[in-house]
Amino acid sequence: MKTVLFITALVMILVLPGNSSAVKHGNGANPEMRPTPASEPIISSAALADLHRLEILQQKLNDPDPFVRVEAVQALGEIQKEQSLLSVCNCLTDENIYVRAYAAEALGKIGRIDLSLTLLRLISALDDPSPYVRAMMVAALGELQDERAAEPIRKLLHDEDESVRTMAEWALNQIEESQ
Repeated sequence: MKTVLFITALVMILVLPGNSSAVKHGNGANPEMRPTPASEPIISSAALADLHRLEILQQKLNDPDPFVRVEAVQALGEIQKEQSLLSVCNCLTDENIYVRAYAAEALGKIGRIDLSLTLLRLISALDDPSPYVRAMMVAALGELQDERAAEPIRKLLHDEDESVRTMAEWALNQIEESQ
């Protein structure tokens, strides 16, 4: 309910035409004090809808159903905003392997928003107990094609799981080709 009230107030303040001096100075009988129509809203309705969507998706990251969290992570992976990046980074430690894996995939898409943070979080999560998640982390690092990830990926060429080793080879090729 607080969110609805906040958004309503924000719309009234930012989108509705007029200016604050008209509100402060009475009924507008004086022509100098009449509200002037805004040429453009300060925040577009599309931007406001994006903010609302982002807030809803962030709330879904706390859902007890891991598949709801996976869907939220995937959707956040399509939003090129710092808030979505931070939320997805936090999902790398989720209790569910699919949430962690899809968080890695999403970071491969949006990680360039803050590449240093993304690399730090992905590299520190390469010791995940799940080979599936490790492979997805390596895939995301390969997508980002940053040479700072090469050495940690090289260590995974000797991983106990074949899929992780295969993904490490692919990721190293991606990084080398981008240089």
